Amino acid sequence: MKKAVYKTNINCGNCLSTVTPFLNELKEVSEWSVDLSSKDRLLTVKAENIDSDRVIQAVEQAGFKAEKKQSVFGKLF
Repeated sequence: MKKAVYKTNINCGNCLSTVTPFLNELKEVSEWSVDLSSKDRLLTVKAENIDSDRVIQAVEQAGFKAEKKQSVFGKLF
């Protein structure tokens, strides 16, 4: 399992509602979440194979911005 973190401008619950269908369309993504309490509004994505360009494109299609911050490889607990 891989994990990638993105800095976004997703600010609130309504923003989450807007981006949800776009991220849920990514079949390779097993789980995702946005930390609205973080100043960087961090989007964390977990998947077997993460295509960062597809994640960023999905966020942008919803009308928001995303920038990759880091990746963590290996098994997640």
